[in-house]
Amino acid sequence: MLSSRSMRNLQAQALRLGANGVSVTLIEADAARPAQIHDLVRRVAEEGPLTVLYNAGVLRYDEAGKLRPMPLAGHSAAELQSDLTINLTSALLAVHAAVAAMAARGRGSIFLTGGGFGVNPSPEFLPISIGKAGIRAMAQAMFAPLKQQGIHIGTVTVSRLVTPDSEDAAAVAEAFWSMESAPSHAWTWEETIS
Repeated sequence: MLSSRSMRNLQAQALRLGANGVSVTLIEADAARPAQIHDLVRRVAEEGPLTVLYNAGVLRYDEAGKLRPMPLAGHSAAELQSDLTINLTSALLAVHAAVAAMAARGRGSIFLTGGGFGVNPSPEFLPISIGKAGIRAMAQAMFAPLKQQGIHIGTVTVSRLVTPDSEDAAAVAEAFWSMESAPSHAWTWEETIS
């Protein structure tokens, strides 16, 4: 199952996966609306065993497509609230919904895409820094208690910009797959791509 706020993006991904024989269900949900994310994970979890991969974050780019640094004063109050909702609140609610279903089964995986700004925050990228620090704290704090319940939570902390279909994207995918396929005695709460 793939979910995004843009069905157009999902359809392109579904076509690529379908060409490789993978059947995909598409569901539209927006991380800017945390209740949608919570309900989505809860509904899907009711259908059977589950692995959740939460990958959302807000970065701003200029007209040339370059990452745009912006000090705190450059953001509106609405932008700050929206960014933190997408970067952190919706991730927390996805984890909340997933844990409720996984704990009853005694198994499951929850993976979050972290970022280097969560380890080395920047005043020019403060909302994403706070969001990724929160993702990292969530994975680290919940790792031991969830492991006791048979649930693997972890983050892949990506410390560079990654473009689609690149070697870096493949490295990120491999890090997530390594976490998912590891036996429980080898579980970790964080893998890094730097």
